[in-house]
Amino acid sequence: MYKTCFLINAGEDPFRFSDHDAEDAIQSVFPRIKGYVQTRALLGQEPPAFSGLAELWFDDSSIATAACSVSIRDLLADGAEVQSCLVGMERVVVRTAEYITTDRVKGVYPFRKHPDLELGAFQRYWWHTHGPIAALTEEALSYVQIHSLADSYEAVNPAYDGITEISWPDIEAAERAIASRQMREDQGGDATNFVDIESVALFMAKEEVIIEP
Repeated sequence: MYKTCFLINAGEDPFRFSDHDAEDAIQSVFPRIKGYVQTRALLGQEPPAFSGLAELWFDDSSIATAACSVSIRDLLADGAEVQSCLVGMERVVVRTAEYITTDRVKGVYPFRKHPDLELGAFQRYWWHTHGPIAALTEEALSYVQIHSLADSYEAVNPAYDGITEISWPDIEAAERAIASRQMREDQGGDATNFVDIESVALFMAKEEVIIEP
């Protein structure tokens, strides 16, 4: 399936609805949607770049791309606005059995590619070279790469070329992993080969699964 990601500006809870109300609201805008997750930035962290991420799944790439041009303002809380939209394919580097049953937190890392790389070379490096390094993330329940679709750029003009999502059992596990040598040196050192480091906009978040993808 194809994934459309709406990054929402910083502030309070960005979503107007939850539970069944959110399901009804999203289906009224996107009748052919196949999955929907509302991801909210955790409170108590340094002011994040974004307050949340609306994640939508479709079985058609053209529908996923067209979704970026559809207003989701009625789904958002007062004052919340979409800052950027990305259409891509979700590539799972690692996902453990515990991911399904654990109440988890998620690190969301939108970023741009290294300016010296073409999109295809960037995505190959991210998947084939960085992926095996990322698979060793300490205590991670899931490590996912969202690769933007090359043919979506003209219609969408995304602010980011990709999004990394890493899930952990809790914020303490996330903090230990982020402070570990593996993430600081192995992943951080390799990231300079394919990432515009200044563009990374991390925020820690919780998911609310409205429609299971």
